[in-house]
Amino acid sequence: MKLTKFVHSCVLVEHSGKAVLFDPGIFSWGSGTVDVSVLPGLDAVVVSHKHADHFHEPFVKELIRKFPDAQWAAPLDMHADLQSWGAKKITNQSVNDLDINEIEHAVVEPFGIQVHNLITHFMDLVTHPGDTHNFTETKDILLLPVQAPWGTTIRAIELVNQLKPKYILPIHDWMWNNDWRENAYNRFEDLFANSVTTFLRPVDGQSIEVSL
Repeated sequence: MKLTKFVHSCVLVEHSGKAVLFDPGIFSWGSGTVDVSVLPGLDAVVVSHKHADHFHEPFVKELIRKFPDAQWAAPLDMHADLQSWGAKKITNQSVNDLDINEIEHAVVEPFGIQVHNLITHFMDLVTHPGDTHNFTETKDILLLPVQAPWGTTIRAIELVNQLKPKYILPIHDWMWNNDWRENAYNRFEDLFANSVTTFLRPVDGQSIEVSL
């Protein structure tokens, strides 16, 4: 399996000839690390929820233009936008290699707007929970939100200790400056060095190979 993070919560997952892109958000798009023209043929794009850091109109429109036949998975409150921008196949239900369930977005009011949220398992191997730490199951690879207005790094670590995935890839960390991000990644590596979980240290735009 190959994992490529493009800043914050946007992750490309490639496995057994299939490719899925998660959460094409504004921070990822603005980073310059994503070149849609060189992405592999996407079978699906999963958008966990409507907040701009996960769902950015120019990014989404470019993906629809480049991959007109891709399956889109998103909560119902996003379907009208996706349809108006030209997406052909849109669902909030499990389909093909995607096991999809709606799960509550962590509370953001009054700081932000409450929206619907999806937790998605890809090929029974990778879990992307969107914006929540309130879930009780993960597949072997957990794309783990590690920092947010709605959650804490400590809670993220507790989740790993409870659910014991084989691998974690940190997501939702755009708000950290580069120095602190490197420091935090070092701490994650130390914390899980002797555990059943392996910490995958991402470099934006660079792929990580994982054996399962």
